[in-house]
Amino acid sequence: MTLICKDINQNYSNPCSRNVFFSADDEIKLRGWEARELPPICTPTASCDANLFFGFFFDGTRNNYNLCQSNDGFSNVARLYDCYPGRSVPGVITSETKWENVETDYPHFFKVYIPGVGTPFPQVKDSGQGRDAAMGAAMALYGHERIVWGLMQAINNVHFYFLGSALLQDAEILSLSRGMVITGWSLKDGNWITARQMENAQQNTFDKLRGVLKKLHAAIAPFMHAPGEKPANMSKGKVGSIHLSVFGFSRGATKARSFSNWMQRMCTLDAELTNQSGMTLGGFPVTFDFLGIFDTVASVGLAASTLLFDGHAEWADAEQSLRVPPGMPCVHLVSAHEIRRSFPLDSIETEAGLPAGCEEIMFPGVHSDIGGGYLPKEQGRGTDPKGSEKLSRITLAVMYRKARLAGVPLKAEKMPAAVQYRMQVDAKLIEDFNAFLEALPRKNPADKDKPVKYKDLLRDMYWPYVAWRLSWAGIQDRAALLERFPNLQAANNGDVNDLLGGNKKMAEHLGYFRSWMNKDQVSIGRTTRNYYPPTWDPKVVKDWAELVEIWPELSKGTDSKFLPPAVNRLFTDYVHDSYAWFRITGKESPEILAGLKELSEKKKANGRLTEEEEGWVKLYEDSQGTQVPQTVTEGQEPFLIGAGYLRYRKVYAGADSVLLTRLNQRNSPSTETAVA
Repeated sequence: MTLICKDINQNYSNPCSRNVFFSADDEIKLRGWEARELPPICTPTASCDANLFFGFFFDGTRNNYNLCQSNDGFSNVARLYDCYPGRSVPGVITSETKWENVETDYPHFFKVYIPGVGTPFPQVKDSGQGRDAAMGAAMALYGHERIVWGLMQAINNVHFYFLGSALLQDAEILSLSRGMVITGWSLKDGNWITARQMENAQQNTFDKLRGVLKKLHAAIAPFMHAPGEKPANMSKGKVGSIHLSVFGFSRGATKARSFSNWMQRMCTLDAELTNQSGMTLGGFPVTFDFLGIFDTVASVGLAASTLLFDGHAEWADAEQSLRVPPGMPCVHLVSAHEIRRSFPLDSIETEAGLPAGCEEIMFPGVHSDIGGGYLPKEQGRGTDPKGSEKLSRITLAVMYRKARLAGVPLKAEKMPAAVQYRMQVDAKLIEDFNAFLEALPRKNPADKDKPVKYKDLLRDMYWPYVAWRLSWAGIQDRAALLERFPNLQAANNGDVNDLLGGNKKMAEHLGYFRSWMNKDQVSIGRTTRNYYPPTWDPKVVKDWAELVEIWPELSKGTDSKFLPPAVNRLFTDYVHDSYAWFRITGKESPEILAGLKELSEKKKANGRLTEEEEGWVKLYEDSQGTQVPQTVTEGQEPFLIGAGYLRYRKVYAGADSVLLTRLNQRNSPSTETAVA
């Protein structure tokens, strides 16, 4: 079952210090895993033999390594990519900090980075601009192409190891992907597609995969060998196995899960072609070592921001594509405080519980507090310009530790010193994080064999957040907001605009809630009835019915049992506000700054501006192009569709119709403890 995270010790402050971060018992495990990374000892005839190691890193929506090199807004996926040694795909990251001696020390290691949807990825013809950016962010456009591109890089890695070049070029991969169907359609569910159409689509996709696999086999034939035999060409020694690990965040986690299932399917086809059992690639056995994912959000196609859709379109169906592949260890770190309607969680749990060998752990914070991507000091959270106070550094350290102890060859202590700071965790953050967990009114049950509702865990984390929001819900002007959050004094106008706009929405939604709770009477023609909030989503009042029961305690402000000082401190100093920042309509700060730049250029060309525009341009120029005008952000998810702060997050459990927050029974846990 999913569990709330445990506290961590100060050894987590620097994952790059191997002797401190890992215990003596951990070190024994690490050495055991590292033995397979080297040629067999005391076997001179096998001195060139090797296993191959592939790491795949699917970044989140609007997360892109290339766009973060000047602002330290890297996601945790990008930071883990930095920890993985080996050859990268040329041209994907434009200015990558190189490891020393990577060609000689790690010739059998390969890492593949896939930028997030809504950002530039020229390898799949995604410009990351205009329509591509908008549709990528809204509907995961070019997600299909990214998954297929990742699959083909696995083939390229094998080819490169033996022959020093890629087998498939980007244009060929793109053409291939557009002829493939990588959905998880299930005929028994009565899909609109006919059985004949389904059969033809699958057959065509499998034929294309068989075609590229046969092309690989033909190219590396001299290096292939039957079990127990030597290859005809021994210049690269004898390859034993291929070890594969996959990471992802947000929609990147969705792609990572879909990719892993399709990778297993492709490796099964490869084994069939080489007359072997199990899974192979190029005829070499493949082991799926680890799937490490942060807060999976699908929202593919029409997202859950509408009432009629769930975001499980195309390659992101919950029943097949998003299931953890059989036998693949998985760690899923999820958000306790993400409340946006457009960001429902796809748990790795199903009605049957967690798959064997898998963990799902709930952490405080919103979506990007778990997967990373916020800039240092954004929204007034933290003061370190290098970002060591971000909550996402804790989840990064936890994932790094779990992955490495599972055999993933991450090596933070050996990566370039210039980027090691990206892993560091502030000591005060660790102290405040632990104090928050200790202060929670309720925690994981002592009896770990007792079934626990997912919603109970969510309540344990969410109710204190509601109490905190209520403690400052009355703030409706900029001066009061800056007084309540002193760190905002150094924030940009855009952040303050967002937080002020979000809190105004909170006040609006509170008004609806109180009218409903107090059973206010409203006139409808000649009759009166109890007030009903202006929303199409009936789930709103179901969530509210639970809040009513504890409302007197929640609304006590800092005197509430749900809001002890340690809880108040974590929310105030570390947890971001994702609802306030996220717009369905209206311009974001980068778009506003682009417009101000045009006005500034117009002014320099002696064009006429209004008095208001003159003020905007002066602020823009005085701030060297960094500040937008002071205003109140609007365009957040509307209450009409059931959005807002007073709601539980929707959590899918392996099917469109199964929600963890609605299940009354939980099966016994397959993982008993959440050990950080």
